[in-house]
Amino acid sequence: MSAALRFFLAAVMLFAAALPSFAAQDMVVDKIVATVNGEPITMFDLNDKVKIYVTQILKRNYNPADPAMGQLRQQVLASMIDDLLIRQEAQRLKITVSDSEVEARIRDLMRKNGNMTEAQFVQQLQQEGMTRRQFAEDMRRNILKEQLLGYMVSSKVLVGEDEIKAYYEAHKGESLAQIAGSPAAGPHLGVIMVAKLEEAKALKQRIASGQISFADAARKFSTGPGAAQGGDLGPINPQELDPRLGKVLTALPPGGVSDPILLDGNPALVTTLGEPAQAAQANPAPAGGEASFASVHDAIRDKLYGEKLDKQFGEYMGKLRSRAVITTSL
Repeated sequence: MSAALRFFLAAVMLFAAALPSFAAQDMVVDKIVATVNGEPITMFDLNDKVKIYVTQILKRNYNPADPAMGQLRQQVLASMIDDLLIRQEAQRLKITVSDSEVEARIRDLMRKNGNMTEAQFVQQLQQEGMTRRQFAEDMRRNILKEQLLGYMVSSKVLVGEDEIKAYYEAHKGESLAQIAGSPAAGPHLGVIMVAKLEEAKALKQRIASGQISFADAARKFSTGPGAAQGGDLGPINPQELDPRLGKVLTALPPGGVSDPILLDGNPALVTTLGEPAQAAQANPAPAGGEASFASVHDAIRDKLYGEKLDKQFGEYMGKLRSRAVITTSL
C-alpha cells in the first residue's frame, strides 16, 4: 500500500472515532468496486491506476480524499472494466501471446525510444515505479487486446471503391475541406491514444524531433478513435470539451503536442489540427472549382473507414457488455 494512502487512512482514523482500527479501514479501501463475470476489481487496484496517472502524468501529489478524484476514478474504472472484458474474451477464444512476441515488442519500443540499452530501460521503469516483469505482463495484455480487436473489429471493416465514389458524388458540390473532413474548416482536435505511458512519451519525442508527423503516428500507433484519419476527431467545440482538456489545448503553442494526459483511462497525446489534409496538399482542387475525385479519394476512404471502425468497435464492446455480468459499487 502506498505511503500516501497510509497517511490518508491514518488521518481518517484520527478524526473518525467510530472506526475501530486501521485494519478495518484498510478493508474498506480495498473493497471490491466492480465484478466482471465474477472477476473482481478492487478499490486498491483502481486507486493504484489513478495514482499512476496523477503522479506520473499530472506530476501532482496523490490524495485519494481529493473530491476531484471521484470523476477520475469513474473514468478509470470504466476503462478497467472494458479491458477486463477484452482479456476474458481473448481467453475464451484461446488467443495467446508468446514470451518471444512480448520481448520483440519491448525491444522495438526500446529502439524507438532512442535505442535505449537494457540498463537504461530498467532504470526508466524504476523511475516510473515499475519492474521489467510488470511491464512485460502489461505489454502481453496489450498485445492480446490488439490481436483480439484486430480479428474481431478491424478485419471486419471494409470500404469499397463504390462507397468512396458514392460519397464523392453526394458531396462534390461542397468544398474540399468539407469532403475530406480536413482541419481547414477550423481547428480540429487531434488525438493519439496508446496503452502505455512510456509509449506516449516516446511518440511525443519522435513527433517533436520531426521523425514522424502527428497524423502518421496516429495512423500507425493510436488505438483510439479517429486513428484512420490521422487522429482527427473533427472541429473543436469549446462548449463540449472537458474543462481540463480545454485547458491543455489552450496552453499549447501552434502545432504543439501535449504531454501525455488521460482520456478514457488511457494515456493520450492531443493537439489542434489546422493544416489541410495531406491528400489536399498533394492534389489541390482547381481554384474556384470542385475538388477532383483523385484529390479527396484517400481522405474519403479514411473518413468512411474511421466511421465504420468506431461503429464496429462500439457494437462489439456493447455485445461483450450485454453478455457479461457486471456489477459496480463505486
